[in-house]
Amino acid sequence: MNDLTLVTGATGFIGSYLVRDLVARGRPVRILARRPELLGTALLNRVEVHQGDVRDAVALTRAVQGAHTVLHLAACARAWSHDPLEFAAVNVHAVATLLEAAYDAGVERLVHVSTLLTLPPHERAPVGGAARRPTPYEESKLAGERLVESYATTGRYAVVVHPTRVYGPGPLHDANALTKIIAQYLTGRFRVRIADGDVLGNYVHAADVATGIRLAAERGCAGSHYLLGGENASFREFLELVEELTGVRRRVVALPRQAALAVARAAVWWGKLGGTPLITPGWVRVFLEDRRVDVEPTRVALEYRPRPLRQGLAETIAWLGERGRAAA
Repeated sequence: MNDLTLVTGATGFIGSYLVRDLVARGRPVRILARRPELLGTALLNRVEVHQGDVRDAVALTRAVQGAHTVLHLAACARAWSHDPLEFAAVNVHAVATLLEAAYDAGVERLVHVSTLLTLPPHERAPVGGAARRPTPYEESKLAGERLVESYATTGRYAVVVHPTRVYGPGPLHDANALTKIIAQYLTGRFRVRIADGDVLGNYVHAADVATGIRLAAERGCAGSHYLLGGENASFREFLELVEELTGVRRRVVALPRQAALAVARAAVWWGKLGGTPLITPGWVRVFLEDRRVDVEPTRVALEYRPRPLRQGLAETIAWLGERGRAAA
């Protein structure tokens, strides 16, 4: 029986966890990646590699051929792009190509990894103007979801999963921003946050998201959406738990909302001049939204069991310590 699983976005933060999980379970895995070497030699030797970009219809279609299950993680998830068409190209048009290829190839099960940000917040942010409009990331990910929902109405198995704020051991880049913040906090380089009024977010370990994606493929109900989250907490509580677990206390200034929006508007202008903005008004709004969630329906439906935030942070902090000693 063919049980080959194709993973797109396999070299990403969550994708690498997912590939490790599947390989450890003895599943035959194929990956589609622009730079497969990022997965590491040990894993590369245990998977079938297709090198290519999800925006390349030929490469994507070839990768889908012969797959029983497709787990689609590849996305453009940055705050800003110099190419205004990049978000749609990756998050919408590539999804359309993938779904067409999956339908033609008779793929049995498909999981599309979206984001919590396509769902309404528990409480909206008190902002207006450009900040209130959806970011290109939110717009394009929602459009991609709609394509997957339409695909599921044809009778094919497809589900959408929504990770919340992800952290855990892994490369310290923007896709793993929370762990990067922890590292910067511990070294005294994280000094400013947005005064968010202690709205709640939901924090989940990357390994738990990877498990949730696999469970959605195995146990989900076609056409359904599943929240892959962990524990609700304010960002202040998140930092306080880091402080409690490490004994390191740093002063972090809470930047008022209007000041944060002014910085974000300046960042956008910097982007238009050729720089790379790390924040935009739309993303300030995202951080001001109350994004608490209830993961109980996912627990019940998929037997999903995310670890407590304290445990996940302790594991991440221990990894950062080991990483620092290895670099010394």
